[in-house]
Amino acid sequence: MSKLNIHHLARIEGHGNVSIEVKNSKVKEIRLDVVEPARLFESMIVGRRYDEAPLATSRVCGICSANHFVTNLLAVEDALDITVSERTRTMRQLLVHGSFLQNHATALYVFAAPDFVQLPSFFPLAETTPEVVQRALRLKKLGNDLCTLVGGRAVHPITPTVGGFTADVDADALHVMAQRLRDAAADAAATAEFFGELQTPRFDTTSDMLALYEAGTYAVTVGEIRALQAGWTRPIRDYPEVIEEQAVANSNAKQALVDDKPFLVGPLARVNISWDELLPSARVVASKVGLRPVHRNIFSAHICRAIELVDAVDRCAMLAEELAVSASGTTAGDSVAPEPFEVRAGTGYGATEAPRGTLYHSVTLDDRGTVTAADIVTPTSQNLASIAQELTAYAPTVVDYEPEDFKRAVEMLIRSYDPCLSCAVH
Repeated sequence: MSKLNIHHLARIEGHGNVSIEVKNSKVKEIRLDVVEPARLFESMIVGRRYDEAPLATSRVCGICSANHFVTNLLAVEDALDITVSERTRTMRQLLVHGSFLQNHATALYVFAAPDFVQLPSFFPLAETTPEVVQRALRLKKLGNDLCTLVGGRAVHPITPTVGGFTADVDADALHVMAQRLRDAAADAAATAEFFGELQTPRFDTTSDMLALYEAGTYAVTVGEIRALQAGWTRPIRDYPEVIEEQAVANSNAKQALVDDKPFLVGPLARVNISWDELLPSARVVASKVGLRPVHRNIFSAHICRAIELVDAVDRCAMLAEELAVSASGTTAGDSVAPEPFEVRAGTGYGATEAPRGTLYHSVTLDDRGTVTAADIVTPTSQNLASIAQELTAYAPTVVDYEPEDFKRAVEMLIRSYDPCLSCAVH
């Protein structure tokens, strides 16, 4: 009997361990332990005012802070029956897409790329392929700058507020950003081609895939929940009925199931579900790298992240230009000034697509606008059951590899989900 112990999974967010017992070249047991301590992020907003909750929940994650902020705003506005302007919706869409640029550049180049070129980390790439490193840094900076332009700073936005924004964006700054986004199309396409040329393992997931869907757009801040394999579509407020989170014995993180089965969220699910809503430029790049829906290879999640980069830079360039040519407040729907509302009791639900997958928030307010209950379901908590299931199926196919190659193969499968274990604990 031999045992593979990975006491710290490298190049992911948070802390987790993997142990695999092998006997006579057969995998006997696999365990994925999430050892992050409980963070209690729902409890931290109970007792706070409705307008403090989005600011507090943005602190759940330093990578997806914009997503938590916007998702909580949507939940609060749903509870208070607030309908925001079209300009506010567009600015929030830019903010969420900015988080895609931030995260995908990091996940692809810093976390994933070393696996494919047998390097221990991102840093040796600076010596062997400095142009690749520069491309990654340009895309990451572009995402930071887009989030700063719209949200007031790169991490933990400050300008979004209940009903709108506290400040609009200058038209000239939007024109400049739109040009920078257009210029970045070459870097995004090169990223997809770079990962498309790498030798990617093949292992098809058996899990169903869930994502937001809205006809006419690549849904990141609007839509309903769609299940690819099961074929159903449900409104966001139904997520507590659809997704069941449960505690597991060997982990501080909850795992989520749908119909008592694992499922996955994230770029692979989004690209499959919203393929027809991708911009033509993204579909062209996808065709060049051989990706078509329905695509189930879990390792192709990296290619899907790159395709989303191509879509995001072109889509955000168009959105920024639309905002720039329509001065705030000149016509109906063009103002980002917070909409008037009355504080009341109620429960609201919100969802956005964070880089790692669909993020859900719900809040319950009393008649003074104080949060009395809250729920947050993060992408990684939804993916953990699928990771465990796919690990159990995948490990026996690579168990005969040399020990270091076996370890790398196991880690590569986990990193294909780009998990954030810190955000999976409650």
